[in-house]
Amino acid sequence: MEAVMYVFSMLLVFGICITPFALIALDIIFYVKKKEVFVFEIIAFGIGSVYMFLAFVIWELPEYQNPLNKWGGANMHTPLSEEYLFAVVLFVLWGGLSYLILKFARKTLPPLLEAFFLGGVYVSCGLCLVWMFQLLCGAHPEEMRMDSFDWFMVLCLCVVPFLYLLHAGQLMVRLVKERAQKQETIHYDNKALEKANLWLLKGANLFLAGVVALLPVLGILVILLCLFGQQPDSIILAFTKTSDWILSGEISPPPVHYDNHYLCTVSLRGHKRLVKPLRYGIRRGEKIVVNRQLCVANAFEQLIMEKAPKFHKAVRNFYDTYGYPISRHIKKAWTADLVYLMMKPLEWIFLVVLYLFDEKPENRISSQYLPPM
Repeated sequence: MEAVMYVFSMLLVFGICITPFALIALDIIFYVKKKEVFVFEIIAFGIGSVYMFLAFVIWELPEYQNPLNKWGGANMHTPLSEEYLFAVVLFVLWGGLSYLILKFARKTLPPLLEAFFLGGVYVSCGLCLVWMFQLLCGAHPEEMRMDSFDWFMVLCLCVVPFLYLLHAGQLMVRLVKERAQKQETIHYDNKALEKANLWLLKGANLFLAGVVALLPVLGILVILLCLFGQQPDSIILAFTKTSDWILSGEISPPPVHYDNHYLCTVSLRGHKRLVKPLRYGIRRGEKIVVNRQLCVANAFEQLIMEKAPKFHKAVRNFYDTYGYPISRHIKKAWTADLVYLMMKPLEWIFLVVLYLFDEKPENRISSQYLPPM
């Protein structure tokens, strides 16, 4: 039974790892043979989107403002700024809508509208190329080289953009083939419209008009970004407001030491809006990130060490026995957030004790992990 489960698990892992490669390989084969298999297209984009979503969830990289851990965890920062993620989503939705309209309604579209939506496809193709360029060039500092797991995550994040580029290319080829048929069936009484129509009906001219249509398309997208409180150049900042990557324009703080012990992990790993890191501190000669909860806990320990040494020894033994094994599992932001919330009642108890038995509790709390004068 164990052998069967082992073989089954290995096949499952192999299937998970090979699926992105299989999707890309099949799409390339269909592209070379000039075949359009709509069912496969739906399946490929669906599975690719699932892999892309899971990669974002599993490969949880910190923002460029957060220092990396010297002794484990992520070895690079996120390639896409979460602050400007809305701009990327907006461009993706516009490109997807333009692609679907051209794919299913192109035969009924006037040439100008066709060129307009073709401009939307161009925008998405450009975004796909920039995204793949950012990822496939890898993290550029020498100390942040990517391992096989990182490259697999990169592949998962590139499946959908690569498929989109291939299918967009297929769509453009079909547009060229349909030019002659439209030229015979669509005519206008107005001479100016007829000349413009005949000019647009030529395949090369239509693609040139699509390039010109990039300006109004980008204009509309920028207006939408401004309406939703985003900067006009948010789509650019989404890639440049990062560090460690080829298009990055920011420099992150130096790596910070923490040894997966106690609440140091929580203050560094957790989401900033929840755990609220305050500043850097010094612990065992190494720089760490501290928050209010960590300072309160350490101040409480310092107080009981002074007032009740025997009780402190018991508390320390309990903490060493159970705190360290638990903290080794705090590897993701959500687990750090969970530990932070679970520690809140204890934090309040620590505060009550400090305010009952210490003359200047806030001074003691604020002085934790400061370098010696």
